[in-house]
Amino acid sequence: MGSVKERKGKKLELLFDVGNSYTMVGIHEDGKFLTWRIGPSSFESEDGLFVVISNLLDRANVDLKRITLAGISSVVPNVNFILEQMLKKYFSVETIFVTTKNKINDIAYLVDYPNEIGADRICNVIACKEEYGDHVIALDFGTAITVDVLEGGNFVGGAIIPGFKTAISALFSRTAQLPKVEIKVPEYHLGKNTVDNIQIGVIKTTLYGIERLIHEIKRERNKDFVVVATGGDMSFLSSKVSIFKHYDPYLTLKGILYYSREIKKLR
Repeated sequence: MGSVKERKGKKLELLFDVGNSYTMVGIHEDGKFLTWRIGPSSFESEDGLFVVISNLLDRANVDLKRITLAGISSVVPNVNFILEQMLKKYFSVETIFVTTKNKINDIAYLVDYPNEIGADRICNVIACKEEYGDHVIALDFGTAITVDVLEGGNFVGGAIIPGFKTAISALFSRTAQLPKVEIKVPEYHLGKNTVDNIQIGVIKTTLYGIERLIHEIKRERNKDFVVVATGGDMSFLSSKVSIFKHYDPYLTLKGILYYSREIKKLR
């Protein structure tokens, strides 16, 4: 979003997607996103967090006074207080956390325990309905891979799968001689060395499993869902994977934005 510094009168929205491995920080203006990743160590104190955030925004020539809203999706409850206090102390803007308590875009959560749904999954569903329609399967490739199904405009269920890095780390924690490997999709199906074997065993079989799961969901529900993918672990694989129609790196941030705007209207 290189035009931020050129539009001094425009209002900005500050967004946080707090995940288990890292937090995505985003600035939104006129449909464009400027994003950064920060690690868990940034959340040791509200003052330290502000230093990290303000330095990022300053280097991008973002005027803090133009920020009018802060929206947060968090699956790490123990950082929420520090984040909320930092925003209250230094930004003086309305802060909104994503939950299932508020019905946004007329989405009903038709599952056993709606309160157990992660905020990131709520955001993905909201963004999918807003941008891709009422029948969508959202795939989020992160620490965990989540599969979320939007049918008839409502959330009807999904699945949670160990992410690529999580699965590989599990192998390392249980074995002494396995080498570290990068996340890569081999062109072949029989590994000739240990690295190839792990990449095929973890990454290819996970992708094939998801592909079969999507096929069965479509068959079971008798619907041709639009499949949308997001998440950091998919950014470098999207060109080599054909199980989804759209790759949207800002899907979760879009959901935070739509949710926060709607809640702000109600307050």
